[in-house]
Amino acid sequence: MIPPRKPPRLQHGDVIGVVSPAAAVEAKALHRGCAAIERLGFRVRLGSAALDRHRFLAGTDEQRAADLMAMFCDPTVRAIFCSRAGYGSGRLLPWLDFAQLARTAKIFLGFSDVTVLLNALVQHAGLVCFHGPVVAGEFATGLAARSLTHLLNLLMTGYGEPTLPVPTVLREGVAEGPLVGGCLSVVVATLGTAFALDTQDAILFLEDVGEKPYRVDRMLTQLKQAGKLAGVAGVVFGEMSGCFGDSNDPALLMSVLTDIFADSTYPVGFGLPAGHGGDNFALPLGVRVRLDTHHQQLTFLEPAVE
Repeated sequence: MIPPRKPPRLQHGDVIGVVSPAAAVEAKALHRGCAAIERLGFRVRLGSAALDRHRFLAGTDEQRAADLMAMFCDPTVRAIFCSRAGYGSGRLLPWLDFAQLARTAKIFLGFSDVTVLLNALVQHAGLVCFHGPVVAGEFATGLAARSLTHLLNLLMTGYGEPTLPVPTVLREGVAEGPLVGGCLSVVVATLGTAFALDTQDAILFLEDVGEKPYRVDRMLTQLKQAGKLAGVAGVVFGEMSGCFGDSNDPALLMSVLTDIFADSTYPVGFGLPAGHGGDNFALPLGVRVRLDTHHQQLTFLEPAVE
């Protein structure tokens, strides 16, 4: 993977564009989140389709894609935050001009279903992107202070917390590579398409929410049989909130993961505080990191912005 281009850093007073690339969003939650961002010292510009509705989506595919392209091409917009995820981001991919996006590097932030856009921008536009909180979600409900500080420092200086904890070790080792990935079910949904995730020599981050252990097993088995776990440098899981089954006992899921990676020679860790549930620390995708399960941590090796 060619090192992706880093966006310019965010500064107080900058305009942050807010788009809805996936599911329709509730207006009150979106306005609460926008107000929270403005209290942090930024200006907010809502996308023209941010509050639209087409069936269960925030407008048609063409409208949502046009909104995203317009925000990237507007020189007065310095960062783009997603309103929410849900479902629908993958439908935008055929409508996006990745060559144009490659020429307009700027901060793009979201997670969950937005995973498909984040990794497509890393792979097909060569841009660093940010896996993290959404406007009508964590910004609206209140992001934990430490997570918020990490996010702001990451976007404004390039450096958030230098390391994040990986409390559970599944395979010992140390590895470095560009960070890729996100929501497991969304990553699996790209298999067999032109936007399948490139995991070669990467540190693969996987997380999800509310998936039963047998479904996690099924998705990881599919990734493994598709060859996506063979060439990775390392794998780190999030907290997998709500994925422990009816008994809420992590032993079953840990057994699944241990079995899937039994023949792996690279480090595998679990419990990174990113994604659904918990504090959702922002992660810069495309940036080089070190996964060290001996010391149970993920270390960021370079700044995330210019």
